[in-house]
Amino acid sequence: MVEMLVDDAMTKKPITCGKDEKITKVAKEMEKNDIGSMIVADKDTLIGLITSEDLIKRVIIQKKDPEKTTAKDVMTKKLLTTTPDEELSEAIYTMINNGIKRLPVIEDKKLVGILTDGDVMRISPKLMEGFLASEEREEPNVIGDVCELCGNYSETLNKVNGRWICEECLETSPEI
Repeated sequence: MVEMLVDDAMTKKPITCGKDEKITKVAKEMEKNDIGSMIVADKDTLIGLITSEDLIKRVIIQKKDPEKTTAKDVMTKKLLTTTPDEELSEAIYTMINNGIKRLPVIEDKKLVGILTDGDVMRISPKLMEGFLASEEREEPNVIGDVCELCGNYSETLNKVNGRWICEECLETSPEI
C-alpha cells in the first residue's frame, strides 16, 4: 500500500496576508473565503499564522481597535511546519500530539501550502478519528509551548476545555 503524502491533501494556494495588514481586512478575507486561519507571509516566506481564535483572544477580548491592530500584533510566530513529501500519517501525528489543526507546508524555505484538519477530512474521514479521539482526552500538562489564550511561550501548559493554557492565564483569565 502506498502511503499518502502531505502534498496529496494540502491546500496548495493558501490565502495569505502581510504582517502590516490591518486586522479588519484580515477578518474580512477570512470570512469572505470561509477559512478559519490566515497565513502571514512576506512574499513566499512564512512569518506567522492567525486563527479566528486569535482574533477573539488577542483583539476582541483585549479590546484592541481592529483598524489599528496589524497581523504582526496578533499572529502566532512559533509554528510547527511540515513538507509536501512528508507522509500524511506523520503530519497528522504531529497535529494530534501538539493539539493543532493547521500545519503550514514549507519546501526549500518557501511556503507552498497549508495542511488543515479539514483537508485531512476531505481526503479520508477515517484519518480524522485520531483528531476526534485526541480532543476527548484531557492530558495533565505539556512542557514548553505557546499558550493558546495569551500566545506567550510557557514552560508548563495545562489542557483546559481542549486548549493548552499557561499558569498565568489559568489564574487571571475570566474565561477559564
